[in-house]
Amino acid sequence: MASLSCSTLTTSIFHTPLLLKTPKPTKSKNGTNGFPYSCKKPISCHNKNNYEPQIGPIDRRNMLIGLGGLCGSAATLNSGLPANTLAATIEPDYQNCTLTDAAWDGSVGDQCCPPKIDPSKLVDFKFENYPNPVLRVRKPAHLAMKDPIWLEDYKTGIAKMRSLPTTDPRSLVQQARVHCAYCDGAYPVVGYPDTRLEVHTTWLFASFHRWEIYFFERILGKLIGKPGFALPYWNWDHPDGMRIPAMFNDINSSLYDPKRNPDHLTKVVDLAYNKSFIEPDYNDQEQIQQNLLLVRKQMLYVTKPELFFGAEYVAGDVGQFKSANAGSLERSPHNNIHIWTGQKTEGGQNMGAFWSAARDPIFYCHHANVDRMWDIWTRDLPGEGRVNLNVPDYLNIYFIFFDENANPVRVYIRDSFDSEKLGFTYQKQPLLWLDRNKTAPKPKRTTLKAVPKRRTAVKSDVVEFPKTLNSVIETKVERPKKNRSAIEKEKEEEVLVISFESGMWMGFCKFDVYVNDDGKYDLKGKTQIKDEYAGSFTSLGHKDGEKGMMRNGMGKNIELKLALTNLLDDIGAAEDEAIQVAIVPRIGTESIVITGVDIQFIA
Repeated sequence: MASLSCSTLTTSIFHTPLLLKTPKPTKSKNGTNGFPYSCKKPISCHNKNNYEPQIGPIDRRNMLIGLGGLCGSAATLNSGLPANTLAATIEPDYQNCTLTDAAWDGSVGDQCCPPKIDPSKLVDFKFENYPNPVLRVRKPAHLAMKDPIWLEDYKTGIAKMRSLPTTDPRSLVQQARVHCAYCDGAYPVVGYPDTRLEVHTTWLFASFHRWEIYFFERILGKLIGKPGFALPYWNWDHPDGMRIPAMFNDINSSLYDPKRNPDHLTKVVDLAYNKSFIEPDYNDQEQIQQNLLLVRKQMLYVTKPELFFGAEYVAGDVGQFKSANAGSLERSPHNNIHIWTGQKTEGGQNMGAFWSAARDPIFYCHHANVDRMWDIWTRDLPGEGRVNLNVPDYLNIYFIFFDENANPVRVYIRDSFDSEKLGFTYQKQPLLWLDRNKTAPKPKRTTLKAVPKRRTAVKSDVVEFPKTLNSVIETKVERPKKNRSAIEKEKEEEVLVISFESGMWMGFCKFDVYVNDDGKYDLKGKTQIKDEYAGSFTSLGHKDGEKGMMRNGMGKNIELKLALTNLLDDIGAAEDEAIQVAIVPRIGTESIVITGVDIQFIA
């Protein structure tokens, strides 16, 4: 039986010499965003037209065998990587897509594989080959739809995409299949045929989806003859945008999808949605306050790239199902909105299941706001740690999409960091979640007595692990460092690590984590967003592999990492010797076994 322990491990792969800062915008005379050309050392940065990874004298990806071949590994000098890190960049085996034609619940689904790619026609993305006649400005959907010309263009573009032959890679059917292929294990990993590529729950999430909506937007512009056409974003982080945009609810419109939850079409969205059997009747203002506090915690309180983007993912990893750690950008509210929007039956499709989500036009509107959150986190929020990763095994990862001319194009993560260089930006909206007074009221804090260091015997207030998550688990955790200075807090984030294993979950899975909370938990009720709320583990339903079913025993060594520094300041516990952690099961946790609760420090 493993007992709880505390670690002072500092995650070295995310040290600042490996990070690439997106220059923060400054207002120019013409009202658009400009960029400074320098930043403080030791963070590597470049002007917005010249992103060049600093990878040291030897590139770890210095040996390429054939098209999409195996990557050799060489130690990167001066990179800050551990000396024993010799993993290869992960690559999709796009020539061997597996047809996954059954949903997780056994119902007939769609084949994930996009059209076969002719290697002789595959080209690498180059900015000069994709010029932008104008800077596309993506606007909040609830404001954009007030323009009747733009709205008609949007409807026409989606209608044309729906009407294209299903063999056309630009059709809505094939666009959805691209997402399905990368998100549900249709592609084996080059050199590791028994593992499947998965862009969720890892550092691939943000870049993959940016490229996905980038080409979707260009295809729409091509179909309507307006290359400057810009997608809208679902502004769910602002009170005025916290409902499904009304234009998606017109049953006579190409934007309509019948596979949405009819109970949620006009309600204020619950950004921490549980898909529980009981939905409390909160008034709109209460829900808005909780939503704003959730976004504040997921954006402002997360200060390090590993916590925001997700875990490292290299060749040989099993992606979502081994050592997985989705970043805050993906976990909530991204996952919760998928579940909120999808229908209550049939595995949550369309939006509520990864394999079917991109069939719904609102998917691209939702992900435009997720993408906007990426821009805001790296450009608009304080702190030197809010940077893009500059690790070769990350920068050199590629995906394959089809452009507006139906040509296959290979795109690299390294080219995805600068949205304006890609030809788009986001219309500014007030970030009300930055204002502490706009979020949920501050409840009472629970005062804890210190837990003696190095306990040798398990006491009633310290849980012995492993423990199945079939009821609330509460345990006390020692804090290795207390009374840290502001400089120390800026340098290292204190992180709560929940380690667990899982068998097979059928659809949405979620549990919540609270710190020093004296509340009672209704396991069939709503997640309460308050100062003591640290975060949630969430995962949508997947297909996986040839049989279209998720594999037993796949969920080994999963970690949920939650930022603590700002939370402890909020509840007045920054000087406490210990914290009390509550792990609250919500849905789909029957096979989850908690194996440890720990505190780490991430630089």
